[in-house]
Amino acid sequence: MKRLERFLVDFDSGSSGAVSRVVLGLCIPPAFRALSGDPVAVWIDLVLFLTLLVGLRVVPAVLRKLLPFSTEAKQIWFDRRQIAKLHDSYQWQKLFWIGLGLVPYAVVNGGFGPGERVLTAFCLIGGGIGLALWRRVNTASPAPQLKAEVLAK
Repeated sequence: MKRLERFLVDFDSGSSGAVSRVVLGLCIPPAFRALSGDPVAVWIDLVLFLTLLVGLRVVPAVLRKLLPFSTEAKQIWFDRRQIAKLHDSYQWQKLFWIGLGLVPYAVVNGGFGPGERVLTAFCLIGGGIGLALWRRVNTASPAPQLKAEVLAK
């Protein structure tokens, strides 16, 4: 696997995946405020967040189709998508890290708007439950080594 492919594969797993999602969470409030122009409109934040989540699924899928990635990288991503299809908690746990990234913005900026509060609560609560369930599933599974190997690749 080429260096760029290794970076992209590693970018979405383990601690680097958590850090990238925290950074994404840090970017959400200022980006959403710039796009909406209205920091108190809850529905605008929800629409923007849903658009972001769809983009996080669609953009990598398009890039996987358009760019010439190695068979190994494609297989790792395929294995991860299969795990995500089997275990919703694998996807939900990612929201926890985004929510964790939203929190410092409130501390630095002196608080959240209503939409940002809803998003943060949704991400931290839903993602926290997903994280707890994923850890339980991942350790209780008859083949945790396989999952750990796939996710570590």
